Amino acid sequence: MHFTDTELLKGLISCNDEILRAYYGLYFKGIRRYVLFNHGREEDARDLFQEVLLVIFQKARDESFKLNCSLGTYMFSVSRLLWLKELNRRKRLNDKQIDLNEYIDNETDIIEIAEYNERLKVYRQFFEKLGTDCRMVLTLFLEGKTIAEITAIMGYKSDQYTRNRRYRCKLTLINRIRSVYSDIDDINGNYKNN
Repeated sequence: MHFTDTELLKGLISCNDEILRAYYGLYFKGIRRYVLFNHGREEDARDLFQEVLLVIFQKARDESFKLNCSLGTYMFSVSRLLWLKELNRRKRLNDKQIDLNEYIDNETDIIEIAEYNERLKVYRQFFEKLGTDCRMVLTLFLEGKTIAEITAIMGYKSDQYTRNRRYRCKLTLINRIRSVYSDIDDINGNYKNN
């Protein structure tokens, strides 16, 4: 079955299984070939394709998003941009400077979305390794609960203890991430500028 670009974007937003299979049928082979030809492995191609779908999903949900080329061209541009970023991260480009603007429209925020997704994946991975108490405190905090509410829910003796506990849990999480990813700069998880 043939789908229009609009149908493909709407299907991606609604997580339609038939549309997701269509994405793989239409675009995966080309992106896979590009990755394999450019120092990647099969697993890299699968990971990149997932990342591209996630970026396009996030972009397509924004009502102001306008596709100014074919969806296939856009997907390949996003793929190429993200793969070059990955190669640059891996230091595979032998110090060759890349002008990423030559690969995609300057107004897009694809790199920011990809970096956000990457940070989120890292945080989730390390968050799951925290103790139950720390996970609960940080989850309640992220849900917008006040210190007093967290104190009551967790059964802590004082608001000050809750503040200290939240800080220690957050610090533990950041230090664990920092032990593996040395480019985390501060307690808020901001990355160092390279």
